[in-house]
Amino acid sequence: MQYYKKNMKILSRRFKKLYSRIKQAEKNEVFKVNKNLSDNILAEIVDKKNGFTIYIEKARKNGYTMKVKNNEKEIYFHSKYDPEREAEKIVKDFGFSSKKQIFILGLGLGLYLNQFNNKKKYNKIIIIEPFLSIFYASLHYNDLSEFLTQQNIVLVIDDFDQIFDIIQMYIKINLENNIDFLEHKPSFNIFSKQYKKLYIKIKSSMSYKKIGLASNIQQARFWRDNIIHNLPHIINSPKADEFFNEFVNVPIICISAGPSLDKNISIIKQAKGKALILCVGTALKALMKNNIQPDIVVTMDGTIKNYEHFKQIEIPDSYLLTELGNHYLINEKWDDRQIFFSMKRNFSGWVEKIKGNYEVIKTGGTVAHSMVDFAYKLGGSPIVLVGQDLAYKDKKTHASGTTYENDIVNKKQLFKVDGVNEDKVFTDKSFKSMLSFFNNYFNKREGRMFIDATEGGAKIDNTEIMTLQNVINKYCLSNLNIKEKLDKKFESVKNENFLIKKVKDELKKTISELETSIKITKEQIEAMDSVKSKLSKNKSLSDKKLDSLEISFSKYEDELNNTNYIRFFIERILIAEFMKLDEITSKYYLSKRKSIEKRLDVYYKFRKKFLSELEYSLNLIKDLYLKKNGEIDLNKTKVRD
Repeated sequence: MQYYKKNMKILSRRFKKLYSRIKQAEKNEVFKVNKNLSDNILAEIVDKKNGFTIYIEKARKNGYTMKVKNNEKEIYFHSKYDPEREAEKIVKDFGFSSKKQIFILGLGLGLYLNQFNNKKKYNKIIIIEPFLSIFYASLHYNDLSEFLTQQNIVLVIDDFDQIFDIIQMYIKINLENNIDFLEHKPSFNIFSKQYKKLYIKIKSSMSYKKIGLASNIQQARFWRDNIIHNLPHIINSPKADEFFNEFVNVPIICISAGPSLDKNISIIKQAKGKALILCVGTALKALMKNNIQPDIVVTMDGTIKNYEHFKQIEIPDSYLLTELGNHYLINEKWDDRQIFFSMKRNFSGWVEKIKGNYEVIKTGGTVAHSMVDFAYKLGGSPIVLVGQDLAYKDKKTHASGTTYENDIVNKKQLFKVDGVNEDKVFTDKSFKSMLSFFNNYFNKREGRMFIDATEGGAKIDNTEIMTLQNVINKYCLSNLNIKEKLDKKFESVKNENFLIKKVKDELKKTISELETSIKITKEQIEAMDSVKSKLSKNKSLSDKKLDSLEISFSKYEDELNNTNYIRFFIERILIAEFMKLDEITSKYYLSKRKSIEKRLDVYYKFRKKFLSELEYSLNLIKDLYLKKNGEIDLNKTKVRD
C-alpha cells in the first residue's frame, strides 16, 4: 500500500483526470479487491466491468509478479522467478535513443517503466493500457514514482478515444524522430481482440498525421504566396470568430460534394431561410445548377485546382468563408462579402501582427471538416451533413454538376468499410483518414446533435442517420431570417480602412528586411564558396585554421536569425532542409575536417534555397504593391474569367 499512496500523490499533481477516474472507480467499487488469499497469492483484483481477474504473487527471487485469468485462459504477465531482471533485459534489448518516440503497449505491473529513468535518453513515451484495473494493480505493487515525475511521458489508460488527439499533439513524423513500439507480449496473448482494435486506432491516427505532414510541406509555398496576394481582402474583412455563437440552436446544413448529393440536392431549397446553408466550394456549381443559393461558401485550398470550382460562374448572393491562404484568384473574383479564418499556416503570423489572433477553425485536411467545425462554433444544432459520402458510388468520386463529375476512381486502390445503409462501401486511404477525423470529432462533442443526411457513403460514428426530407420536416419549420441576420452581423464587424496605413508601414519594413537579409545571405554563400575552395586545395589544414574557416561563414548567423519577418517566408517551406541541418549538426565526428565538410555541404544547400525563397518573396511583394515612386498601393484589379 505504501507504493499506492506514493504513486497516487504524483498522479494527483500531474495526471489529475486519471487520478479522479481511479478515485471514482474505487468509490463505485468497479474493482473487487481480496487480499492474502493464500501464502502464494497476496491479492486478487476482480475487474467487474471487463470480467477478468488479476492475481498478485510474490516472485521467487525478488519483487512481485502477476497472473491474469480471462475466461478459461490464464497467463503470467511477468517472470515467476525474477520479473525485475526480465524487464531490465527486455528494455536493454529494445534500446534507447534521444530521437526515439516510444509506444509502450500493455503495462502489466509496469516493470518496464522502471527502466526508463531520467538518465536514459528518449524523445517521448506514450503508455497505452486498455484496462484501468491493470494500471490500478501496478500502482499498488510497483514503485512508479520516479517514472511518473518525468516530463516526456503520456498516459492513455482505458481510453482509446484519446489516441487520435494524442498522436496529433505529441508524435512528430519527420526525418529526425523515430517511432518504435514496445509490446507487452502476455497482454497481447490474452487480450488479442482489444490490442487488435488498439493497433487499428493507432494506424488510422498515424495515417492522418502523415497525410497532414505531406500536405503541409507540399502546399506551404502556395499558402504564403496566396496570403500575400490576399492581403487587401484580409485587412478589410472580418474574422470568422466574430460570428461564433451567432446561430445558437439554429439548424445548419453542411453540404459536401459526394456522389450521394445527387439523391437529395433538389429538396435543399425547402430549407432556405429555415436553416443556415453552408457548402464547400466543390459543391457550389452543382447547387447553382439547381438554382440553390447557399448562405455561406467555404473554401481553403491554396492550389489552382480550387479555382476551377469558381471559374465561369456568377457570384451567388452568398458570403465566402475563406482561409487566409485560399487561392487568391477566388478571393479576387468574389465581391467584398468575405470572412476569413486561419489554420495558422506560414505567413499567417505576419497578418496576426496587424489584425491580432484568429481563433482556429479545426481541419482534418479537408474543407468539409472546417465547414462542420465552423457550424459547431456558430452554435448550430442540429448540424446536418449532406453529400458527405467519404466513399465512392459506382466508381463516381463526386456529385453531378461539380468540376469532378466525370472523374472515375481506380478500384484497385479501394477497400470496403461499413456503410450508412448497413452495407459495405468502397473507400480509400484519404477518405478513411477524413472519416477518422469525423469519428473522433463527433465523439468529443456530446450535447450537440449531428445528423448524417447523406443517404449513402461510409458510416460516420456518433451521428443520427436520417433522410434530408425528414430533417427538413422535423427541424426546418419556420422562417429564421437567416440572410438578414448574416447581413446585419457582417455590417457590424466589417473592417473599415483604419488598418491600411499600418499594413503599408509593415510592408515597407518587410521589404527593407528582405533586402538586407538577401544581401547578408549572398555574402555568407560567397564565404562558404571560399571555404570550399580552401578545403579542396589544402588537405592538411590545422585544427586552428579549420576553426577560423568555420567562423568565416558562421559569423553571419546572428544577423540572419535576429529578424522580425524572415521566418514567415520560410517556415514549413524549408522544413525538410531544417531537419537535415538539425541531423547533421547533432552528429559527432572524430575529425574536425570531416565535421566541417559534412556540415558545410548541407548548410550550403540550405542557404541557397533560403536565398531563393527570400528573393522570390521580395519580388512578389514589390510586383503587387510597390509603386515606382516607392509608395505602397493596396488596390488590385478584379479577376475576370
